[in-house]
Amino acid sequence: MRRKGPGGPSGARGHGELEPSGGNAWGGGRDGLERRMPGSSQPGTGPRLQRRSDDKIREEIWELLSNNADLDASEVEVLVEGGEVTLTGTVDSRDARWLTEDLVTSVSGVREVYNQLKVAR
Repeated sequence: MRRKGPGGPSGARGHGELEPSGGNAWGGGRDGLERRMPGSSQPGTGPRLQRRSDDKIREEIWELLSNNADLDASEVEVLVEGGEVTLTGTVDSRDARWLTEDLVTSVSGVREVYNQLKVAR
């Protein structure tokens, strides 16, 4: 609900009539001020100076690589230092090489990816 006009029918500020806002408490979506619903699919923004640990980044990368049906990552090695990821080893195609890099790039906390993967012949 929001107030009609600058002061409502009486002209007094803060005492106007209420009308449906057509949205949420942040102005019904005007000017990009939309409130996020808990549990929504939109990710939030974390603390500015906080970085994920290299171990957590490496763990998430391995989970993504090993659970992807289009990729055989058994010969891929992953090194993470300061959020920079180096990929070494071999994959079976150029598509697999690019897919591996794309998956790693999607991980939160990854600042740079050095793709040194070779395509097996």
